[in-house]
Amino acid sequence: MSDGSGVQGYVSDNMEGALDQAAFLARVDIPVAVIGPRGTGKFYVASTIHREAGGEPGHIVAIDCREFRNREQAIRHISRELETAEGKTLVFKSPHLMNAAAQNRLARQLSTRRLESARYLPSARFVGLFPERLELLVRAGELTPELASAFAGFPIYVPPIRYRRRAILRWANKILGQESRQQVLKGFSPDAEQAMMQHDWPGNITEMRQRIADAVSRASTGWITAADLDLFLAEPESPPQHPLGERPYLDILVDPDSRDERFNPSAEQELQLALGKALHGLIAEGGTLPLGTWLWDEVVLAAIDRYSGDLPRAGEFLVTSSRNLSRWQPKIGEREARRADSVHWREPRRLVPDWVREMPLQERPLRDLSLALLLPQVEHQGAALTLAQRAEIMGVSVPTYQKLKKQLGNGDQDSG
Repeated sequence: MSDGSGVQGYVSDNMEGALDQAAFLARVDIPVAVIGPRGTGKFYVASTIHREAGGEPGHIVAIDCREFRNREQAIRHISRELETAEGKTLVFKSPHLMNAAAQNRLARQLSTRRLESARYLPSARFVGLFPERLELLVRAGELTPELASAFAGFPIYVPPIRYRRRAILRWANKILGQESRQQVLKGFSPDAEQAMMQHDWPGNITEMRQRIADAVSRASTGWITAADLDLFLAEPESPPQHPLGERPYLDILVDPDSRDERFNPSAEQELQLALGKALHGLIAEGGTLPLGTWLWDEVVLAAIDRYSGDLPRAGEFLVTSSRNLSRWQPKIGEREARRADSVHWREPRRLVPDWVREMPLQERPLRDLSLALLLPQVEHQGAALTLAQRAEIMGVSVPTYQKLKKQLGNGDQDSG
C-alpha cells in the first residue's frame, strides 16, 4: 500500500489495528471518525477507507476546516462539496474548529441524509479527522454534540507512535532515505537508534520527519547521531503499555474505559515549553538573542510553506499583505544562518511549523499571537533583567516593548 507520498505501506506499520478497522468500516455506510494526535497518519487511514470502499483515485476530497474564517464561508464551501459528492470520500480535517452553527448544519445533513435543499445526500463516504476523543472535545466546548453524534458510530483510534515501538526504526530509516537523497549517509548510529526508541515522540511522525531533516542538514559524519537529532539517552525504561493491549478492536470500540488517558500536548503547548527552555538557557548564559524576531521569522516561513509558496494566501493567514511578505523575506534570509546555528533555538525552530500547520484562520494578526507566547515568559523569567535587555530579547525597541505589553495584556507599570 502507498499513501501517495512515497511511503510504502506505512513501513509495515498497521497502526495497532487502525488499518484493519478502516478496511472493515469501508463496507459500512456510516460517517467515520478517525481519532488521534497530530502526525499519527489519520489521513492515511481515511485514504484506506476510500480505497477499500472501491473509491477511484482522485475522488478523495480533503476539506480543511482550519481554512474557514467564519460561519458563512464554512457553510458555503461544505454545501458545494456535498452537492457534488457522488462517489467520493469527503474527509473533514478538524471539523471541531468550525463555527458551531456550521457544525450543526453539517451534522443535520449527515444524520438525515438530506441536503439543505431537501434532496437526498449523494452516495458518498464521510470521514472526520479529530485530534482527541469526541466526548472530550464536546466537554471542552469545541465540538457540538450534534456533530459528535453524527460521527460517533464506530470511531477508529490511531495510537501515538510511542505505542508502535516496533515501527519507530522502520519509519526513521524510510524518512532518512527520503531526506538524504542528495547526501551519502550510512544511517543512524547505535546511540541514535537507542535514543529514538526511548523518545516519546509527542509530535509523532511529523516530529520524526522534522528532526531527521534537521539532522541531515547538520550531520558532520556519515552517521546520524543522537546529538544530531537533539535527542539524548536517558536511563532505560520499560516501553509504555499500549492502552488497547491485545484485545480485539471490536471489543475495544464499545469500551470507553480502554482509551489512552495520557496527556498529549498540543503543538502550542509544546512550543510554549520550548520557548521557555530557550529563554531559560539564554538568560543563564547572560545572553540576549532576539528570540521574538526569530519567532516571527519562523512563523512567516512556516506560513509560506503551509500554502506552498502562495504569498497572497500566506498573507491572508498571517493577517498581513503579500507585499509585506515579499519585503520581509530578504531580512529573514539574512538571519537564517544565525537562527540555525543557535543551540537554544533548535527546538522552537522545529516546533513552529507544527504550530502553524494546526492553526485555524484567525481574526487577529498572527504576529500578536506568536509574541503572546513569548512575552509573558520574558516578563516572568527576565524579571531581574533591565527593560532594555527584555526588549532586546523580544527584538524590539523599548517603546515598542512597552506598547506590546499593553496590547497583549501585560500592561503593569514597569519599574526597570
